[in-house]
Amino acid sequence: MGSFSRTIGAALTALTLSSCGVVDNFANRAVNFNLVAEQAQQEALLLNIVRASLNRPMQFTTLSSITGNASESANTTLSLPFGAHAHRPKGLLSPDVFGFSGTISGGPTFTVPVLDTQEFYQGELKPLTGQEYRFFLDEGITPSVLFYLFVDTIELKVAGVGPTQTFSFHSYVSDDFDNDQYETVADYLLALGLSVEQVHHNQTIGPPLVPAQLRNLRDVALLTQAGVHIAPVRPHEKPGVEDNQANPHKAPKKTAEPSAPSHYQLEKNSTVYRPCFSPVKGTIAMAEIDSALLCGSNDPADTTDEQATAFGRTGGFKSPDLAKRLAAVRAKFAAILDKKDPAIAAQIRALPPIPPDKKLQVRLYLRSPEAILHFLGSVVERNLHPSFDVPRVIRVKVGEPYLPYPVDPCPATNNLNAPSEAPGGFRCENFFVLALGQSTDSPLSVDYDGKTYSVPADSRVQGRTMRMLDLVKQIMALHTSAKELPASNVLNIIGGPAP
Repeated sequence: MGSFSRTIGAALTALTLSSCGVVDNFANRAVNFNLVAEQAQQEALLLNIVRASLNRPMQFTTLSSITGNASESANTTLSLPFGAHAHRPKGLLSPDVFGFSGTISGGPTFTVPVLDTQEFYQGELKPLTGQEYRFFLDEGITPSVLFYLFVDTIELKVAGVGPTQTFSFHSYVSDDFDNDQYETVADYLLALGLSVEQVHHNQTIGPPLVPAQLRNLRDVALLTQAGVHIAPVRPHEKPGVEDNQANPHKAPKKTAEPSAPSHYQLEKNSTVYRPCFSPVKGTIAMAEIDSALLCGSNDPADTTDEQATAFGRTGGFKSPDLAKRLAAVRAKFAAILDKKDPAIAAQIRALPPIPPDKKLQVRLYLRSPEAILHFLGSVVERNLHPSFDVPRVIRVKVGEPYLPYPVDPCPATNNLNAPSEAPGGFRCENFFVLALGQSTDSPLSVDYDGKTYSVPADSRVQGRTMRMLDLVKQIMALHTSAKELPASNVLNIIGGPAP
C-alpha cells in the first residue's frame, strides 16, 4: 500500500510540474505574437494598396493590442481501502478508485479597431510637411526614393514682374507622357542637389507696448503658453565718441548707465522648412542658381508655407538644359501620336515651352498618407493591369550619397529583370512591385477578390518594395495618435487552447 501511494504521489507531482512548465514558458509565445502582429499589420497595409490598384475603396483597421493568457486547473479523486471494518462490509471486495482530471488552456486576445473616425481621417488626409521630409532625409532614406514617394506635383514658376506663368508636372504613372515629364523635372532637380532645410524666423507681433500694458500676469502667462515672448526695446545710446575725437583735450564723457526699457515688443519664433539647392560641380550643365535658393542662405523674404514652397523667395534659377530636355520629351510623344491620335499630338506641340532664359522658382506639393497608398496602387496597376499604355515597371535611381546624382531618368521598361546599371555608379531599382500568384518564398502576400498578390522573393525583382512598406507604415503611424483610435467597432478575436 505504501509503495502504491508513493507511486501515485509521484505521478501527480510530475503532472503538476509539467502543466506549470507549459503555462510558465511564455517566451516563445511572446515572440510568436510579435511575428503574427508583423504579418497582420503588413498584410493589412498591402491589402489597401491592392485595393487602390483596382480602384476599390480602402478600409483601415489596426492591431491595437494583443493579450496573451494561459491557465491550468486540476483535480484528483483517490479512494483506497484502509481497512474492511472501517470502509466496507466484511468479505465485500471493492476495487481501489483513482481519478485525475485537469485542463491547460492559453491563447491571445486581439483587439482590432476599425479606423473610421473623423480624427483618423484628418490625419490620413493631411499632407506631409517639410519637417517630415527633412526628418526622413536625416534618417538616411535615399533622396530620390523620398522625392518620388512624397512629391505629387512639381510647379515651376517664372520669376519676375508681369503675368504669372506656371508649369505643373504631376506624378501620374498611368500615362507615359505625364510620367516622363515628371521624372525629367524630378531627376533634374535632384541632380541640382534639391533638399529641404530648417530655417528659424523671428516674427514681430503688433506695435511696441509700454510697461503699464504688461502688468497683468495672467495675460503674460497666456502669451508665454502661446509661444510668444516679450523682448525689451532699449533706446539707442550715444557714448560721445565723436566729441572726444573732435577735442582730444576735453575730458571724455562718461557712458550713461543703461536705462530701463521704455517699451516691449511681442515676438514669436517659428520654424520653417523650405526647399533649397546644394549643387555639386560637374553633375550636369550647371544651372544659374541665385544665392537665395542655396541651402544655408538667409533670405528675409522667405515665406512660411507649410507645403515646403520656394515661392516668395527672391531670385530663382535659369536652366536651358531642363528646357531642352522637356522639349525633347514633348517632341518624342508628339511624333508617336501623329499616327495614333493627331489631335492629341497637336495639343502636345501647342503646350507653352519653359523659357530657357528666365529664372524659375519651384514649389513642391506633398502627398497625404492616403494619397501615398493610392500612388503605390497606381504603380502596381501600371505593371499588372494598365488602363492606358502598355505595362511598365516604375524604377528609381539609387546610389551612394556622395556621388553626383545622374540627370538622365531610368529607361522605360516592362521587364522586372531589366538591367539596373545607371550612369555615374548608380543603379535603377524597381520602386514597388507585386506579382500575381502565390509563391512559397514570398516575404508577404495577400488574397483579394479571388487572386493572390505577393511580393517577389527575388531581391532584385523586389527592389524597394519592402522598404516602401516599412516607410509607409511609419508615416501612417506619425499621422495617427492613440487618442484617435475609436472605442467602438472593436472586433475581439480569441484564440483557442494552446497546443
